[in-house]
Amino acid sequence: MFPTVRVSFTGIRSDQRYAVLLDIVPVDNKRYRYAYHRSSWLVAGKADPPAPCRKCAHPDSPYTGEQLRKQVVSFEKVKLTNNEMDKHGHLVLNSMHKYQPRVHLVIRPEGSSGNVIDLENESYKTFIFPETVFTAVTAYQNQLVSTSLFL
Repeated sequence: MFPTVRVSFTGIRSDQRYAVLLDIVPVDNKRYRYAYHRSSWLVAGKADPPAPCRKCAHPDSPYTGEQLRKQVVSFEKVKLTNNEMDKHGHLVLNSMHKYQPRVHLVIRPEGSSGNVIDLENESYKTFIFPETVFTAVTAYQNQLVSTSLFL
């Protein structure tokens, strides 16, 4: 995924353990199209049914609070797909739909093992950054780029 979601944390307990997760959720129930002559996105109808929401745990999780205070957590290895049958753990999105990435900071009790399966059973805080909303595409939506690639 580009650009990469990168976050840093402050105000957390240094002796606590945390998992950091990312998911991407639909912003609305609309499908979009790109209007070249206006250089803008327009509503093109009702959204396709959303794919089940997958969460991606950062591969270095769990962290101690001390580790999280000292470094930036980067989700540079997150992969996106429009293939609903994906078996590689990629986050599934519908093309031409708007999405909002969310970062979840999950407290991991001492001695807990395994992955975070269900956030509802955990102590967590979700962080949403409105400036990260994006429209998923599977082809270039710029005629100059699309046509010049094949000349």
